[in-house]
Amino acid sequence: MRVLFHAPPLTGHTLPMVPLARALQAHGHAVAWAAAGDALELLQRRGFEVHVAGPDRAWAMTELARQWPERSSMDTMQVVAELGPRLFADVYAPDTLPSLMELLDAWRPDLLVHDVMAHAAPLAAALRGVRSVSHGFGLPRPQLSISGAEARMRPHWHARGLDMPPDCGNHRGGHVDICPPSMRLDEPVPAGPRWVLSPTSGVKRRHGARQGVLASFGTVHHHQATFDRLLAVLMWGPWPVRAALGKPPDPGQAWPSHVHAAAWLDLPAEWAVCRVGACHGGAGTMLGALAQGVPLLLLPVAADQFRNARALQAVGAGISLQGDAQTESQMRHALERLHDEPAFTDAALRMADELAAMPQAEDVARALLR
Repeated sequence: MRVLFHAPPLTGHTLPMVPLARALQAHGHAVAWAAAGDALELLQRRGFEVHVAGPDRAWAMTELARQWPERSSMDTMQVVAELGPRLFADVYAPDTLPSLMELLDAWRPDLLVHDVMAHAAPLAAALRGVRSVSHGFGLPRPQLSISGAEARMRPHWHARGLDMPPDCGNHRGGHVDICPPSMRLDEPVPAGPRWVLSPTSGVKRRHGARQGVLASFGTVHHHQATFDRLLAVLMWGPWPVRAALGKPPDPGQAWPSHVHAAAWLDLPAEWAVCRVGACHGGAGTMLGALAQGVPLLLLPVAADQFRNARALQAVGAGISLQGDAQTESQMRHALERLHDEPAFTDAALRMADELAAMPQAEDVARALLR
């Protein structure tokens, strides 16, 4: 069987699909990716066949700013509510659709597996008569985000003589759901075939002594002022610190001996040895930490980070500080609590057990193709 994978050119939407792609390869199926921007190199480094489809992130963010000039004057939570539909349905989808359809014609897959925010994919698959299955990137999206995308994508389906299925066609052939059951908030389980997959499939859990704080804020929704306040707290100690800055360290910055700062760190390896983590709360980062039983301080600023923070607090595996609460004093107090109160680590360890017990990629690969 020939299986094509596609996600927007964002690491947090691409990497969750890699275990399933590898598992399908291991079962002898031909696998390729439709990707763009930074995702091209990311996937090529992992040995995949990759074809260009759609715009890169830099173009998309410039186009988003052109289409949505009022964003800079909007309240944070208003932006959170509108960002997904605007970016993925208004910007990425129309520009991706032509190249994705050309690739379907040229590569002729039997199955298209796509990220749930890759809204051009189910439409392209429907137009070419290809089975498509959506793949989650974290917790389920809120209904407001789904409805916003539906309103923007429906004209694209109608213009091509098709009625749009619910959720922009995301469930026309089924859905791979990577949300841990205990972290599902108020979202209904989607209708149709659904395959549950551990978001940390293949991760080997490490047992043993842990120490220090790992701080990472990525690059997509990196809020420098928040990170600077956290770094100020961590530089005063008392914990050993490893910090992924998302950019090369300033050569003029003097770092105390207990702090190791780098542009990038191997997060899966780092989560296996640290005691506490701090991040904005992207799904991949949060779930990667929980897979190793690491409690978290979340400092959400955008996108799905606020919902992820709610889910983390609901299972007791961390603390979230939002808005005006993201002060140095409150960050320090939260980090002290995460170190000193065993309940947070106990909850994170329960989540590690839950993630390990979820179906693995090779199980889902077999079920998907039955």
